[in-house]
Amino acid sequence: HFGANAAADMAGNSAAPTLEEAITLLRSNPAGQVVLIVEPLFTILKNASPRPAEGKPAALGEPKFRSLRRANAKFHATVGTTRGGVRLLRAAGFRDDESGEHLVLPDDADPELVQAAKAALKALVKEANAELERERAEENRIAGERLAELKRVQEKNAEKRNGEQQAERVRIMRELAATRWEHERQRDPNNFA
Repeated sequence: HFGANAAADMAGNSAAPTLEEAITLLRSNPAGQVVLIVEPLFTILKNASPRPAEGKPAALGEPKFRSLRRANAKFHATVGTTRGGVRLLRAAGFRDDESGEHLVLPDDADPELVQAAKAALKALVKEANAELERERAEENRIAGERLAELKRVQEKNAEKRNGEQQAERVRIMRELAATRWEHERQRDPNNFA
């Protein structure tokens, strides 16, 4: 899954992408992969999301949830290798730290942008699940057609076998009748006609 777009996402562009660009790039992944990537992305955004306090404006989540180590194996295996994964985080406000080793959601990030990214992910996963359902329905339709064709072939073969078996029965019955007749004729010496 680690394509050129995922590598470009990881490299870190100076200009923040738009949410629409990030979602479009995520949408270019297979639907099954989209469903799998949405969960870790959503969890990251949820943990970084505004936490409203009584009588105070919404603030971003705890700093430990707003810093992602890029070299983390789990991060790299999911978000880092999926087209659009890092780009979505950047669109939500995450930036590279000074060392370039972490993606950080700064204190001055727009909480509404994080919320918008979460909403976009929810819509994307619904879309991907609907696509998966259409794919399953199409696979089921094709499997049903194949099964119906197999049944037709099976019935045709059964008819052919039945016809061949019936012809064999008739042949055997005739031979049996001829053999009986021959036995009867041999038992009665007067029956040489």
